[in-house]
Amino acid sequence: MSPTGSGHDTGGTSGTNSTDRPASSAAAPSGSRAAAITAFHAGLHGPTWRIAGWGSADLQRVRFEALLRAAGYRGGSVLDWGCGPGDLYFHLCSVHLPMDLPVDYTGVDLEPRMVELATSRGVPNVALLPPGRIPQTPRGRYDYVFASGIFQFPDPEDPLYYLTILEQMYDISRRAVAVNFLSAQRPEAARAPDELYVDPVVAARFAAALTDRWVLDHGYHPQAGDFTLALLK
Repeated sequence: MSPTGSGHDTGGTSGTNSTDRPASSAAAPSGSRAAAITAFHAGLHGPTWRIAGWGSADLQRVRFEALLRAAGYRGGSVLDWGCGPGDLYFHLCSVHLPMDLPVDYTGVDLEPRMVELATSRGVPNVALLPPGRIPQTPRGRYDYVFASGIFQFPDPEDPLYYLTILEQMYDISRRAVAVNFLSAQRPEAARAPDELYVDPVVAARFAAALTDRWVLDHGYHPQAGDFTLALLK
């Protein structure tokens, strides 16, 4: 996450300075969680990192870097699951620029506003993903599947929904999946009552059941507030 704040990232939520809340744009298994995601983003305006739900461009960038690092990203096709306004695309462009390589990117999001915004910014291959659906795109499988900040809210009807989505991501990846979570090791004083805090031990056990090649990075965020999990093939 970021050197300032500690959680998912917009003003008025958890974190040492209430500026660390993630973008939550993802396929939701229930209408209630999808509604929470949409309601959260509806009131956000300004720079795209804030519309996505982060407290600063640095908060967003540090998470992107953690995703790519954990996945061992070395170029290839990318599916951005819960793409928001498409900021990961531009981050990938900056990574590829010194190598003069094209960016092979596809983004999906459950919010029409996000899809429209990403498209208006020139982000390629962005599509709407209805709640509870698996991405159905012409490519079908991707070298990497990334998701940043999509597991912000719990789902009382399906408390482990994030594991289901992780497995779906793994099934359509060729090289790796990488996602981030708010950590259950975050101090109580830095938590928000409406957010999902995942136990990294649970995440690690799930990862080990899918593959013997996985990475859990819990060291990039102050107060152990966030972690990134990558499932490698």
